[in-house]
Amino acid sequence: MAEKILIIDDEATLRERLAGVLREEGWHVHTAQDGGTALKEASEGDFDLIICDLILPEINGIEVLKKVKEINPAIPFIMITAYPTVENAVEAMKIGAKDYLVKPFRFDEIILRIRNILSHQYVVKENIQLKEEIRRRYDFDHIVGKSHFMHKVYQMIEKVAPTDANVLISGESGTGKEVIARAIHQRSLRRDMRFLPINCGAIPSELVEGELFGFKKGTFTGATHDRKGLFETADKSTVFLDEISTLPIALQPKLLRFIETKEVLPMGGREWMKVDVRIIAATNQSLEKEVEKGSFRLDLYYRLKVVEINLPPLRERREDIPLLIDHFIKKFRADLHKKVDSVDEKVMGIFLSYPWKGNIRELENVIERAVIMCDGDIIALSDLPSDFMAEGEESITNLKDYVKIHEKGHIKKVLIMTNNDKKKAAELLDLSIPSLYRKIEELGI
Repeated sequence: MAEKILIIDDEATLRERLAGVLREEGWHVHTAQDGGTALKEASEGDFDLIICDLILPEINGIEVLKKVKEINPAIPFIMITAYPTVENAVEAMKIGAKDYLVKPFRFDEIILRIRNILSHQYVVKENIQLKEEIRRRYDFDHIVGKSHFMHKVYQMIEKVAPTDANVLISGESGTGKEVIARAIHQRSLRRDMRFLPINCGAIPSELVEGELFGFKKGTFTGATHDRKGLFETADKSTVFLDEISTLPIALQPKLLRFIETKEVLPMGGREWMKVDVRIIAATNQSLEKEVEKGSFRLDLYYRLKVVEINLPPLRERREDIPLLIDHFIKKFRADLHKKVDSVDEKVMGIFLSYPWKGNIRELENVIERAVIMCDGDIIALSDLPSDFMAEGEESITNLKDYVKIHEKGHIKKVLIMTNNDKKKAAELLDLSIPSLYRKIEELGI
């Protein structure tokens, strides 16, 4: 969509010539011959840029600029004048003008300046929209759950997010610890800075120190150059230390000192560097038990858990399962271009009684697979994976339902093996072709 530009000038010839040139460039152009008319236009129209003469009848350009900035501080403003002075130029730029041009000017010059300003405005708007999208993504509306447990989690996030306190998020694998950590960051004073996650358990123990604190050239074989660590890179930002229980015991005193002093010493370095980092850690193990075993320092444990948020497993918040199912169906039907919109009652019954050892992550995977397999708009028992059903089959008491699940899955597998050649598939299944077509129709394959 073309940008809207307002030209304000009491000189009719220049005003209309400039308007014509800018329209030829593809912009929507409005004009005004005085400040009063211009301010009425600016208050009623959503302009992307304003070009204004300095000397106008009744209200001069400086006053127009001031009032426009009160209406919308984000509108870029170009001041033009045939009577330039340093004082006027400085005042205009100080109030918020993006540019200052002296008449007479070449049209190609002002077109270039307009393009540069609008291009910059586009980048600014895009960044604002991206930040807003990220904020919405990790707002409470996008952390799915209305159970009593989740309300407690929301309250904790609200209280701890605006502070710089270290937070420890505990819970089984798959409960959404990183989602909560990101929500804390997005509601904190550091929201405009980066969120930097690192999985301590995914890095070989001998490399963790270098990843976190950096190293100097020549510190060890292969250190061919200086390298900044995560903490130095994350100055003014939030660091998320996932699986903190796996941090080597020998490295824990260095992390403790960093938390206490906010100073980093790279491997092989001699100078301590001050950095400002907020730490959010997560664990799927009991750190208290790790302390008892001697594999985690008690003092570090207390430093990390200034505030602790415990995420309950899915089996303890079963009232959230229907909400999560609906959330994931909407997500995957859009991604996979399917028309699925719900699950049938028997599937919902199984989901509500299933143990969900992998928690939300396991539920998400099951729904994704079911959406792929579903040929209609309702996920049925036969769309669920057989290994999943093996653990949830105690919920199925009807023999026909049990047979249907495995019959549909087997026929689908054979059709895939034969590249959907019905004749070959019927031979392998020991069925007549009419019987195979009947099964395909009955089972919704």
